[in-house]
Amino acid sequence: MKIAVIGPGALGTLLATSLAGVDDNEVWLLDHNPDRAAQINRKLSLDIEEQKFSLNIPVTSQPDRIGIAELVFLCVKSMNVEHALQRATPLFSRDTLLIPFQNGIGHIEAIIGNSIARNTAFGVTSQGATLMAPGHVRHGGAGVTKIGFIDSADNQQKKQLEAAAYLLSASGFTTTTVPNILDHIWAKLLVNIGINALTVIHNCPNGKLLEIPEARETLIAAVREGEKVARALGIHIENDPVDLTLSVCRTTASNISSMLQDARKQKPTEIDAINGALVAKAADLSIDVPVNQLLVEKVKQRQAHYQS
Repeated sequence: MKIAVIGPGALGTLLATSLAGVDDNEVWLLDHNPDRAAQINRKLSLDIEEQKFSLNIPVTSQPDRIGIAELVFLCVKSMNVEHALQRATPLFSRDTLLIPFQNGIGHIEAIIGNSIARNTAFGVTSQGATLMAPGHVRHGGAGVTKIGFIDSADNQQKKQLEAAAYLLSASGFTTTTVPNILDHIWAKLLVNIGINALTVIHNCPNGKLLEIPEARETLIAAVREGEKVARALGIHIENDPVDLTLSVCRTTASNISSMLQDARKQKPTEIDAINGALVAKAADLSIDVPVNQLLVEKVKQRQAHYQS
């Protein structure tokens, strides 16, 4: 199968290097930066525990070189989704299956409303990955990946989704197809709401939030606000989101959240796609979410400081 991965960040590089290990896959990595693409072209590397793998995967900034793909994974930051899809038009036919992996919910409406990739499923994953350097990714721990359509799908689309799940599982991403992907996207959102912004504000790894009384209290309050909005939208919540978020803090205690990684690199964060998107949904429903509003303001204050 011809596969294109858009975005050479941690997840995109992990996907490309993992999928390339499955027989009969033609895998490409698309980067918007031509200099970086030339630097890492056919020089990707993957670390899994003590093992190191070098992979001869083509990397390009020119989507025309790739041409039409059967399967496209979109692994860019939420704020870059629309621009990335516009650039990637040559990758798509009417039958190409797009599976985006973004944090938060800010990307959903932008992707559903686009006219480029009409055959779109969505994905969430708890796979861990750290980008050590351009083109060099370290696998940070196994986790479950879920993919599914938000709207109804025909038999051909279901077959495509099952084929994608099989390929991902064969590459090391334990993957299931689900009929309610929006519920799973929100489940991850609620965890991110509780962790990401607070790690930026306190400049600490995930587990440290449990040791700071103020941070722990704020985490619980932020997640409860998110839960209230989710239930008002009809999202099915299977497990207590506060318990789940506290558990994630414990099991990923030494992890540096993606938002804190961005802040430390003085890059724009995905605050608008996570806590900010929740605040916007809450406003539509006339639900007060003061804790999340304050988290958004504090993260944006930090961004303004290093972006000025």
